[in-house]
Amino acid sequence: MSEMLTGDVEALRTALARPVDSVNVALSLPRKIAEKVLALLDAERTTGAVVVPVKELFTTTEAATMLGLSRPTLMKLIESGEIAHVKVGTHYRVPAQAVLEFQRARRARREQAAEALASFSNEIGLID
Repeated sequence: MSEMLTGDVEALRTALARPVDSVNVALSLPRKIAEKVLALLDAERTTGAVVVPVKELFTTTEAATMLGLSRPTLMKLIESGEIAHVKVGTHYRVPAQAVLEFQRARRARREQAAEALASFSNEIGLID
């Protein structure tokens, strides 16, 4: 870990050691780490659930498990272009960002479908 990160980690630990609800620290982070922090904060803000990938690329089996899909279904999504991928030799790998993007898109589609169903139910008088 670089000295810059070591100092930032210590500043954050010190701030968190105080018994207050709000933590205010200034950090100087390398761009790659700042992007990860932003993704973490965005996930917390939008879904309340935080997924911290431990690696950048996942095997198709790992990605399918994380998405709650079968591997053959994941392969169809990869081949149709719905999920981004990279090839490592002859094998497909799914970037962590692609897993998150697919989850967000799927959640948005489900919310739209639920709204459409509720609207339709109201129109035909199933719900008062």
